[in-house]
Amino acid sequence: MKNAINLKLLARLCFAAMPVFSGFVGSQLWAAPVGIVPYMANCSSCHQPKGQGSANLAPKLTNRIGKIATFDDGRRYMLSVVFNGMAGRVVVENMPFLGVMTPLGSLKDEDIAGALNYIMSLQNMPQIKPFTAAEVKAARSLPKKSAPQMTIERQKLIAAHGPF
Repeated sequence: MKNAINLKLLARLCFAAMPVFSGFVGSQLWAAPVGIVPYMANCSSCHQPKGQGSANLAPKLTNRIGKIATFDDGRRYMLSVVFNGMAGRVVVENMPFLGVMTPLGSLKDEDIAGALNYIMSLQNMPQIKPFTAAEVKAARSLPKKSAPQMTIERQKLIAAHGPF
């Protein structure tokens, strides 16, 4: 039992020291991409660590989110998905998905912006305007939308800009 307590203490100390030591790889300073922590904690279990998606569970985000974020109505849609979630059928690259994405409005504005910016940093696209906490805060104050309203919003976006 004494060894188990010491192992728990050791694990806590190592975990507490991680932020201090994780900044160094060899003699090089290393910084994690901004937004990776909230993305990994809230999005990666379904969309995967690099946004590649999961068959029959969640569509990929890479090389899609960047396209959507280039349009003002696309940015509003992305934030609407974060705050309202998604439910029902969506088709991405001819692959149907039927499921539910839980709204993530309980996250801080900075974390939402960071998570969106992290996944956009993985896009194979030119520089995309980053999301800001102020932009997220403004979207947070908008009225909530139902699943059918979100479907209509998605259909309008596809009609205006093509599939994504």
